[in-house]
Amino acid sequence: MDKVYVIRYKVLIEGLSQREVARQLNIDKETVAKYLKEAEPKRVEKKAREKPVTEKVGGRIDELLVEWGRKTTAKQRITSTIIHKQLIEEGYIVGKTTIKRYLREKKRETKEVYIPLVYRAGEVAQVDYFEVAVKIKEEEKKVWKFLMRLQYSGYEYIWLYEKCDQLSLLDGHVRAFKALGGIPQRIVYDNLSLAVKKVLGGERELTDKFKSLVSHYLYEPCFTRVGEGHDKGGVEQAGKNIRLQHMTPIPQADSLKQISEEIQNQIKTSYHKKLNAERISVAKA
Repeated sequence: MDKVYVIRYKVLIEGLSQREVARQLNIDKETVAKYLKEAEPKRVEKKAREKPVTEKVGGRIDELLVEWGRKTTAKQRITSTIIHKQLIEEGYIVGKTTIKRYLREKKRETKEVYIPLVYRAGEVAQVDYFEVAVKIKEEEKKVWKFLMRLQYSGYEYIWLYEKCDQLSLLDGHVRAFKALGGIPQRIVYDNLSLAVKKVLGGERELTDKFKSLVSHYLYEPCFTRVGEGHDKGGVEQAGKNIRLQHMTPIPQADSLKQISEEIQNQIKTSYHKKLNAERISVAKA
């Protein structure tokens, strides 16, 4: 996790003192104070630390894992000691600690992340874009629907944009947070290029603008597995329902803003009707 995010989260969300955060992270208090003022980290170019031994033996370790993986069980598994012994016999000069570190990193990269299906209020939201058709002054156009769905309450916020670009992504979040009156603890996305530069194993390298958004609002971005869109099935289904219930037939108005407001009002009305029906049902029971 980005250090600036961690510092700001611990002070502004968890309520720890600057002194305590500095102690926990082993940094000076001036650094903590600096990043409380700056939501966006400054870019510092660092030369990657060379790992000649790891680079030399990494390929051979991968080969052994594949080769021996077919001949093991959960209890008779491959260990760093076994791999170290094999590499020494093959003439490699490498320490056992280097192999342990390599295997630990390998396991971390391939570890599957599970997104819980039971949520608490304000805990998780999901975000996605959907291409939809609208009519602006009689002209039919393809536009993009930004949708944020709160997983606990099922409340949904939409806004329409002419382009699926970074500006619409940032603007959609700002509008949604204002309309919802708060910020979810975590937001789940697929690996859209507007937010993710690279997928590195289980980690994501975020785009600069998206990283600034996360650091400013201090929520945790979560990403689905590559090619596994159903990991955020809540917003996927909501997107289809909104298209069928509120955008069929094709909505028409003088501007995208007007259409967005009308659809959001319909969603809000439907949501409150559902809540009232549930309250009546509970009262009768």
